[in-house]
Amino acid sequence: MDALAEARLALPLVLDHPRVVSALTTVVLRAGHHAVKVYPPGTDPAHLARTAAALTGTSTALLPLADPVVTSSGVVSVSPWLTDARPVGWARTGALLRAFHTAHAAADVPDWLPLRRLVALAPDLPDDAAAVLLGARDALLDALARLHSPLGVGVVHGDVSPANVMRGPGGPVLIDLDFVARAPREYDLTSAARRFTAGEIDAATYRGFCDAYGTDVLGWDGRVVLDRIALLGGVAFRLWDDRRHGVGHGWLDDAVREWRTPL
Repeated sequence: MDALAEARLALPLVLDHPRVVSALTTVVLRAGHHAVKVYPPGTDPAHLARTAAALTGTSTALLPLADPVVTSSGVVSVSPWLTDARPVGWARTGALLRAFHTAHAAADVPDWLPLRRLVALAPDLPDDAAAVLLGARDALLDALARLHSPLGVGVVHGDVSPANVMRGPGGPVLIDLDFVARAPREYDLTSAARRFTAGEIDAATYRGFCDAYGTDVLGWDGRVVLDRIALLGGVAFRLWDDRRHGVGHGWLDDAVREWRTPL
């Protein structure tokens, strides 16, 4: 709320009666017909602005209505509030993702630089833990550089699931564009594959997603590299979240044992 109060002076929008509707990594507020997203302090506003500019005119993603505003309490971005909250399934998500990939194949978004957060966190870790996790990062990035992508490098959403799809006036749109980048397109498909192999979605649901997109990455030998990058990214997020909440890393020794063997 402090961030929004400070940002009002720079936003060309009327933001009435704000209330918090979600408070996770970022905070989401509803203010009349607008959704206000407050990113943590230190978020790069230039990255958010570049992504929005690169996707201008899209029918497949929900874009902000104004440039992000930096405040002392976080970075503020404002988008339309979508009122249709009916869930969108994995099949619709697969079709939307294919349209997003096709429409923005040449969009000028930043190259994917995975696991950057881990580098920033490493100085605060015990020396052995930092060495193991950074070594795993280096090994995975080396494997990524050698990876052959049958679908090719293009614009990816970076966090694909039905939870990041909403129904807009013209049909479903992708939201939460924070991780949009140029990367192997398979990265967006591995999200569903991981959920299937973990038992979070059933075979019919997974097949519906693959059929709608037109590709199944389950048998692709490069998937393990992208899966491991996603998993190590989860470790980095957990470290960051622990630090944000002022709690210890009681789980870190187990993670270090796992990541002594990156692949």
